[in-house]
Amino acid sequence: MRRFAFTSPARVRSVLSRGLTATAVVVTAVTSLVFLGAGSAAADPSANAWYQLRMCESSNRYDINTGNGYYGAYQFSLGTWASVGGTGLPSAATPAEQDYRALILYRKRGWSPWTCAVLVGLHEDADARSGVIPPPPADFNSPYNFAGGASTPTAARPPWPGRQFTKGDSSEDLKVWQKQLAALGYDVIGTGYFGPSTQKAVLDLQKRGSLTATGSIDSKTWDAAWTLAATSSPSPSGGTANTGGTDPNVVYKPRTKADCHVGDATAPPAPSTLLAYGQTKLEIQCFQWQAATKGAGLSGTAYFGEVTLGVVTKLQQLTGITDEKDSAGRPAIGPKTWKAAWESTASLK
Repeated sequence: MRRFAFTSPARVRSVLSRGLTATAVVVTAVTSLVFLGAGSAAADPSANAWYQLRMCESSNRYDINTGNGYYGAYQFSLGTWASVGGTGLPSAATPAEQDYRALILYRKRGWSPWTCAVLVGLHEDADARSGVIPPPPADFNSPYNFAGGASTPTAARPPWPGRQFTKGDSSEDLKVWQKQLAALGYDVIGTGYFGPSTQKAVLDLQKRGSLTATGSIDSKTWDAAWTLAATSSPSPSGGTANTGGTDPNVVYKPRTKADCHVGDATAPPAPSTLLAYGQTKLEIQCFQWQAATKGAGLSGTAYFGEVTLGVVTKLQQLTGITDEKDSAGRPAIGPKTWKAAWESTASLK
């Protein structure tokens, strides 16, 4: 039986255990795709190169889903997965399908989608960025799309990618959301770049949905692009959002670090309620910016996700705070934690 060059080490061992011998290498003139048996890859990255990449990205776990918006052995985002013809969650796909779609991505973009490729010292070959879509291996029976990625919006709402998007971000996932907004009449293009036009549309959508006007795309704002599609029309040219719907004459103005007193020796007044995991609030953005001055890897998305939870947990451990937790028992930002972000000497690196 012929095997695809991208066969994982576990499957290679399986082939060897059945006593199969390496088959001849067959190069097809149309696709330049190389098939082989239990030997070394003669084209595209070697099995060992892919193994190193998977170990760095996911500890070689095909089923990994930590909730951070990246899935499977190759840590695909949903947008990138769709761009290479995948459907559903990458972590739910078979190893064969994940391997295959990773190769398609490599043929399109080389190693650039994977930071780990640089870390483990991988180099591109002539097939990288060739744009040649390989046929699936002989034992690959999952539905696939050679073109990869839809160019038009879909009525079915895709799952939220699991990460916050803010101005300046670039992501394949953003393309899907932008195309949906364009179909609603917003002045945005599905480029995948979060620029001024996208932020303007975000603010208008948040206004229409009575959402917190953060100017960033969280899970609720993501969903609103589909749930509000049939209920109303966008404001002309994307509209301008207000501070929350209470006064239409008050235009929303994004927070600045100066507004948040970032870097001050004394903490500004703490929020009146706990800031907890899963929330999106401007006060969280202030906390994130301030924590970043102490070495935390936070960019000020206003979303309290896994990374922020880790920072809050570390800050409380370093400062002895034990009584500020949410209803699920997770560390939350109360008055003490808020004050510690400004006035403690804790290093959050």
